[in-house]
Amino acid sequence: MKQNRMKKGRIATVALLGVLGAAFVMPAQAATHKGTSKRAEAEIAALKQELAEQRALINKLLAAQSSQKASIEKIETSTAQAPTQASAQVSAQTPAQTPAQAVSGILAKSLTLYGTLDVNVAYSDSGYGHKLTVGSAGMSASNIGIRGQKEIRKGLGVIGELEMGVDLSTGVAGNGPGGTVGENNNVPSSGGLTGTGNQIFTRQAYAGLSSDTFGKLTLGRQYAGSYMAVAGESNVFAVGFYGNGGLFLTNIGGMPTRMNNSIVYRTPSFEGFMKGFSAHATYTAGSENNLENANIVSGTGVTDSSGRGYDLALFYHYKGLGAALTGWIVDNASYNAAGGETGLADHKGLQAVVNYDFGFLKLYGHYVTGRYSGGNYENVTKKMSDADGWDVSVKVPFGNHTIMTSYARIDDKSKLDQDGSLFGIGYTYKLFDTTWLYVNWGKVFNSSNSAYSLLNGGDLVGKVVEPGYNPDGVMMGLNTKF
Repeated sequence: MKQNRMKKGRIATVALLGVLGAAFVMPAQAATHKGTSKRAEAEIAALKQELAEQRALINKLLAAQSSQKASIEKIETSTAQAPTQASAQVSAQTPAQTPAQAVSGILAKSLTLYGTLDVNVAYSDSGYGHKLTVGSAGMSASNIGIRGQKEIRKGLGVIGELEMGVDLSTGVAGNGPGGTVGENNNVPSSGGLTGTGNQIFTRQAYAGLSSDTFGKLTLGRQYAGSYMAVAGESNVFAVGFYGNGGLFLTNIGGMPTRMNNSIVYRTPSFEGFMKGFSAHATYTAGSENNLENANIVSGTGVTDSSGRGYDLALFYHYKGLGAALTGWIVDNASYNAAGGETGLADHKGLQAVVNYDFGFLKLYGHYVTGRYSGGNYENVTKKMSDADGWDVSVKVPFGNHTIMTSYARIDDKSKLDQDGSLFGIGYTYKLFDTTWLYVNWGKVFNSSNSAYSLLNGGDLVGKVVEPGYNPDGVMMGLNTKF
């Protein structure tokens, strides 16, 4: 249609030029025949000039028409592409959100919702035959938390966190029992849900200041640096799975995990010749008793320093190497006054952790030594008054698959002589981002004097009550983070 209109326009223009030429020539000829040649020549010159001006005007109009046509075509093309471009731009600006991100979008900008959900089916035996159970903390404990951070000036902010444990198998939250609730299976294994009193946020609850230059200073219920080393550096299983040597060795020296009424200082990563190092220092005010040597419960003694103590951890990370050296000294929360203890014992320990990523596999090593001493503890309660332990573990990743194995050993030098060892093997498949399927088997080998239970991320196979029995279990599950 547009080309037909252009052809018709050009024909009309040529015809107009012909008519004008004829009109201008005819008067000129008439004037010549009348003998007025000079006047005619002048008129012809004027007409030629006028004709030239008309042609120039027509050419200008044609050029304008061509320019207008190009503009119209450009506008039509842009209009046709606009919906697609707008849709692509909106899609680029609004990527798909996870459920946690969607909820966080409703919260204040300074708050972030996070969590871990873990479910599994287990087949295990703690001395009463194999039982089928549904669990909620195999690869790791299930939890929900809110983390806040608000900048008050450049490089300085206020931070805080509230985190609760959740048992998906029973719906219990806070300080309820882990695993299946039963007569012999009602003690959480790893503190995933445990707390004291009517706690909701049993895992963490703290607030404080964060500085890019000086580090973080926080107060509340928090992880000790020694436990952070266990959870992140010591064992291929982290703090989950049957056969986890890291959790097994926390029995030694009463290693602190989460500490109430605590003050924690965490340095930023050092630079210069200390590059790769960082430190985590914890002080806990303990139970904050006002009473001294009072028998609050018959036969149990406390003092105003019950539960008070320190924990210090030094970390190092460089390329594929990770390492930690930690130590602690904490007063017991109470003492067995009726049994013959004369005061609070303190539990203390040292821990060394190292791991190295070779690429095709990652190797972990872990050593712990600890003591309980003072107040005649060594002769009355005796448990773990002197013990050492170690574990070694390895993982081999290939694609979305990972195979892991771990072995741990406790050498109890107390009068109870409660030695034991632990072995576990596991497999995970990364289904998609932050979601894994897993299979895991583990077994405890107790000495004739010991009764260690089989633990995972927060469930319990069952409390072993007969010394010398060797519990075992296998489980399959799913773990996802949001």
